[in-house]
Amino acid sequence: METASLLGCAWENVVGYCDGKIVSSKRNSEQKAALIDKDRQLLKPLRRVPLPVSSLMSAPFTWFSKGYKETFMSGEQEPWAFLGGLTSELQHLLPLESVNDLFLYKPPEIPNNKIYTIRPYLPSDEAQVYDVCRRTCDDGMDGSEVFPEYPDLIGDKLVGHFLCLSPEYCFVVEDENGICGYALAALDAQQLKTKCEMCWIPELLAKYPAPKKGNGEMLTPAEEIIAGFYNRQKVGPPEIVYVHHPSTLRMNILPTVSDPSVPKRMLTCILSTLKANGSHGVFVDVTVGDKNIVDFFSKLGFLEIAHPGFHVEDVFYMGRTF
Repeated sequence: METASLLGCAWENVVGYCDGKIVSSKRNSEQKAALIDKDRQLLKPLRRVPLPVSSLMSAPFTWFSKGYKETFMSGEQEPWAFLGGLTSELQHLLPLESVNDLFLYKPPEIPNNKIYTIRPYLPSDEAQVYDVCRRTCDDGMDGSEVFPEYPDLIGDKLVGHFLCLSPEYCFVVEDENGICGYALAALDAQQLKTKCEMCWIPELLAKYPAPKKGNGEMLTPAEEIIAGFYNRQKVGPPEIVYVHHPSTLRMNILPTVSDPSVPKRMLTCILSTLKANGSHGVFVDVTVGDKNIVDFFSKLGFLEIAHPGFHVEDVFYMGRTF
């Protein structure tokens, strides 16, 4: 009886089987009240949390917040005092304080047992990253048939400079079939732009000869991109974008990835890395008319960066601070 009480089970009826007969023991209300009160007294010490910890639990503190680490390293209490257990505590280890929406995962509509692994980019992943880029370059859909004569062209334009000039801020996600998505970032977007002008664009000019067409002849989509390398205008985001969003991002995931938590987890990795190195905001450039891409980043908490003095016909910018 006492064991049942300690487990929080104040039995109203205890039924047993003895000598072929059913035995029932009825507790009166006074006995039940006494057992419940005893249980509460036994459990009360387990619910005590020191004052410094309780003050930290009421705010969005992380392991990097002042006083948090010192409190939990003191040895006075267990480090998983936060609601959510060990998973919540591991999330608090990330240097992020305003990205709670990235920890809310909607379960997939159709249950599956696929496992996705997010890891840092390796040089051996370049070919697969380029392949994902081709298969998502047309507003998130496959654009491989648009550039049949230059299979690496769209990758060189969109992701090559990240892989070459900023590999330490690049992540990929893979399943049993290989890489199925990537998140590529640069800590300093202005510095990345300068490096591209100095070394990446010259490499592209050497790799892709200028298209030669007679008067009135139309350029193919691939030739238009190549011509853009030669007629490149030094137009980029306005300075106000860099003030609040000093970092830049390129992120795509194959449509075959059905788990909606994958892009959130990838973005969490990127934002944590950028935040730990001093950044506080990131932006993406979006082609006008790419509705799927706009929806994709909107679900990840990105908002359009409006600036009245900046007008470009084919591109706009979306950003997120953290």
